[in-house]
Order: sequence, then structure tokens, then C-alpha cells
Amino acid sequence: MMSGWDKVAQFRLDGEDPFYLSFSNGAVAFSEGIHSKPDVTLRGAEDVLYKLMTGELDPMKAFMLGQFKFDGSLKDAVKIADIGDIVRRSVKFPP
Repeated sequence: MMSGWDKVAQFRLDGEDPFYLSFSNGAVAFSEGIHSKPDVTLRGAEDVLYKLMTGELDPMKAFMLGQFKFDGSLKDAVKIADIGDIVRRSVKFPP
């Protein structure tokens, strides 16, 4: 799913230090701080991100209700949500 998808997703969570995920060659890397040119920036509350990652909250619903926002490509934001869903299902998150 990530093969050939080289993107950077910046996360700006309320009250938390910023971080970003770099997707390259089918792998993902976590970095603290602010990337100089992210492809998409995701903003919102930490508890909303948790609910998105656990499947308690639908990503489109969160976006439509303004609970989680993004700057950049809608296609990239959707891809990140899809990747998160696959990871969540494969590791049975939450335990």
C-alpha cells in the first residue's frame, strides 16, 4: 500500500510537541519536531487522534465535525487514515 508513496505527514496535536511521519520506499519513520515541507499537516486534539487510531471515531466524521483538520492534499490525508486503519486491524489495537 505504501510502495512508491514518498510523503511526509506532520502532526500538530493540541498541547503536545509536534512530530512527523516520513513514508518512503514502503517504510515509515517517526521524527520529533517540525518538517520544513510536509505534504500534509494533521491538526487536532490528542484524544481525537487516539479515537481515530483505535477505530472509535471515523476519520471522515472527525473531519466533517471539525474535530480533526488537515492542510494539504485530501488524497494524502485519506491515505494516512487508510494506513492507520490497516495497522490498527493488523495489531489488534487497542490490546
